[in-house]
Amino acid sequence: MFPALTQYVNIKEFMRRIVVKVGSNVLTREDGHLNVTRMSALVDQLAWLRRHDYEVILVSSGAVMAGRGELQVDHQLDSVEQRQLFSSVGQGKLIRLYYDLFREYNIKVGQVLTMKENFLAKEQYQNQKACMELMLENGVLPIVNENDTVTVDEIKFGDNDTLAALVSCLVSADLCVTLSDIDGLYTANPHEDPTAEFVPVVHKIDAKIIASAG
Repeated sequence: MFPALTQYVNIKEFMRRIVVKVGSNVLTREDGHLNVTRMSALVDQLAWLRRHDYEVILVSSGAVMAGRGELQVDHQLDSVEQRQLFSSVGQGKLIRLYYDLFREYNIKVGQVLTMKENFLAKEQYQNQKACMELMLENGVLPIVNENDTVTVDEIKFGDNDTLAALVSCLVSADLCVTLSDIDGLYTANPHEDPTAEFVPVVHKIDAKIIASAG
């Protein structure tokens, strides 16, 4: 389960629109296949938010990992080719599972595949905003991911944390929650530095904080 998700909104009654970002490591098992039990628990809580009149936008990773778990590739691919191939297979699998899980709560979902370029051009930015606003107005829960089938390293967001932040600004969200296998911000990478200390609250974004984020 994801207890922090409901705890955050319970103490902030003024919030209405929430962006939730979930990473690949949370959504997939060690063998690379989608973790259906964990995804079901996530959907349970997002459905709870909807029942309590919150608008929810889900930024979901997992397509590339899902595709990698589905395919057995026996020849060499470069990093872009791998991402494009695995994403093309995994994205369909991912959205179908979300569709089935949300359908149990009679919640309609819609897929939004985007690119960094769509946030740089004014017309594309406005079109994305209008699309997601229309989805929310009509009770459709947007599921957003980067369109890895057409992006290359030079025009990628870097990760879906960045995408979630941009989407939060795009839709004027009241809160952005990141669900991860890392507890939060550390002074260094805790996987590489045993002396890394957890930073529970960031009061000011300065050079030191930016350096910690990497």
